[in-house]
Amino acid sequence: MTASSGQLKSTVSARKAIPILIAAAWLAAAAIAQGDATPTTASECDHLPPTDLRRICASGKLVVARYRGERPPFFTEIASRDRWATTEQAWQGFDVDLARDIAKRLGVTYEARLADSFDEVVELVATRQADLGLSKLSITLARSQRVRFTSPYMTVYQTLLINRLAAPKQEDPFVFLNRANARVGALEGSSYIEYAANVFPAADLAPYTDFEQMMVDVAENRLDAALVDSARANTWRQSNPQLLINVRAFIARDRKDSLAMAVNWEDTHLLAWLDLYLDSIRDDGSAAALFGEWFRADGSEGGE
Repeated sequence: MTASSGQLKSTVSARKAIPILIAAAWLAAAAIAQGDATPTTASECDHLPPTDLRRICASGKLVVARYRGERPPFFTEIASRDRWATTEQAWQGFDVDLARDIAKRLGVTYEARLADSFDEVVELVATRQADLGLSKLSITLARSQRVRFTSPYMTVYQTLLINRLAAPKQEDPFVFLNRANARVGALEGSSYIEYAANVFPAADLAPYTDFEQMMVDVAENRLDAALVDSARANTWRQSNPQLLINVRAFIARDRKDSLAMAVNWEDTHLLAWLDLYLDSIRDDGSAAALFGEWFRADGSEGGE
């Protein structure tokens, strides 16, 4: 794929124009890389301006922060019969493929750095323990105080998994459950804790560390509802059809949030390159092909 300034969309702001033009030249040069990238040497990076991209080039690797748990189809662990396989070769998914492709196009290798929560992914980027956060991350105001986000690469929706006895089907549960004595659960360390506090200020918010336990409590009517993303809701419903007699899903199509990559607030050159990269894979059909591969089964989206 060859990128040039002519590919830039009209919505790119003027303040990004100069770094994006530089990024376009680097993207075009890196696009010739095939398969696993060969580690670079410092002299091979001399053509780059002294910015974040030169730092990544000189290191020979792109360090990508990701949550250590599984979130299919974004990232999931696979059984490997190859005893020589690295830890990261045992993972697959939409975000894993995206991270590998970004590293390949930059001409460097890919290294994953795992975090114990989604908020910790952001913190690893903010403290320069990772170059990039690519981990099914939702953009929030709180996180945006710590890092910069790329343009979104996926649209997501807030979803309630509701005990059927907790809210009448004819009622909007986002309205009905915002009352005293209603109990709404959300996962700690995810953006949905912040969303739940904002959406249900009158309800009792129940933070959970264990998603499966949260859903058991919903099914057994100890919790009125759980606020999750549409992908997680869909995966759970497919895996637990026996519980659907007790639990229903309500996808709020008017409550969008955005899934994006995070970079350190100083890394404006990398940010411009990534935005150009996202435009490029949308234009050449790569993004649609990748989405079709990983979301063919359920067609849903979701962020944390």
